[in-house]
Amino acid sequence: MSADLPMVLVLDDDDDTAALLGMALRRRGFRVVVARSCEEGRARLADSAVDALVTDVSLPDGSGIELVASIEDRPRAVIVVSGFGGDDDREKSRAAGAHAHLVKPVDVARLVSTLNELLGRPS
Repeated sequence: MSADLPMVLVLDDDDDTAALLGMALRRRGFRVVVARSCEEGRARLADSAVDALVTDVSLPDGSGIELVASIEDRPRAVIVVSGFGGDDDREKSRAAGAHAHLVKPVDVARLVSTLNELLGRPS
């Protein structure tokens, strides 16, 4: 796979969700690396040139929103996915530094279009 394709870190502890998002994004022209915890996500962010982060809120060792808020060198696109989509939930994501907040189950087409928009790629 070409190194020119954007690298997306999918951070989700649910195996099915991580596999589905990873497969869908790969099919749409992204390189994907998966992490299952905040600790693993931090390690992946430190080890790889990640263009985008797609993170769940509830992780086994912390909150995806808290992780986003703590990242000093944020990827160009940060998307929080959550089972909750109220105004308060969306505002927490924005305040932490996320560029978008999508509600589960994630609409893959919307996720891809949001990533493309944030990364400046044609849809």
